[in-house]
Amino acid sequence: MLLVEDRKLLDAFRRGEAVALDRVYRQYAPPLAVFLRAGFSFRAEGRNCRFRGASSAFDLEDRLQDTFSRAFAQNARMSYDGLSPYRAYLFTISRNNVIDEFRRKERALTESFSEEPADLESEPAGDPRFGRGPATGRPEVDAESAELAGLVQRFRDELPGREREIYRLRFEEELEHKDIATRTGLSASKVKTSEKRIRTTFFEFMKERGYFAGFEANEGGWLRLIRSR
Repeated sequence: MLLVEDRKLLDAFRRGEAVALDRVYRQYAPPLAVFLRAGFSFRAEGRNCRFRGASSAFDLEDRLQDTFSRAFAQNARMSYDGLSPYRAYLFTISRNNVIDEFRRKERALTESFSEEPADLESEPAGDPRFGRGPATGRPEVDAESAELAGLVQRFRDELPGREREIYRLRFEEELEHKDIATRTGLSASKVKTSEKRIRTTFFEFMKERGYFAGFEANEGGWLRLIRSR
């Protein structure tokens, strides 16, 4: 209730005065840290998901600083109405940051396993399926892309020989099952079985590393987004 009760402080806060910002930070950082440690549930694309909370002290500090840097930006300071509790306003910003991060990662991985056919000649140099991400000039996005590319490459490199070959033919060369069967000497049904195993293993691999919290590896869950035609 700090800003609601103290109108002088609210005015100074809106002007971006350092003393006011510091006071607000000291007041709300502790409860925000508790919120970020505990995690929360949310809905995304019609599905129930959960943020399990900051994974480490470093992660918590990053999330705190990200929230306050956004909350203290001029447009956010001016958007606060001064009537409702600032704590709720701040927690909404923090919550939205987490959900936006989740959706970016989900979108990037979904696109990595896109079902749409593509001309390999027109693939961007940064396609994550090839172990690298495109530079955008935005540090946060580029760091996330680099992390994703590294994880995809690590997953691919750790696959057994036959599945690694099927991964390459299916997801990098984007061949049909019958063409992969011809190239490998396997039956089309074995190719499909191997592809399903790769997708399921990939889902679990990424989930263990912070992607897709709250999703289940079944045809009615996230895997429906990356299932075969």
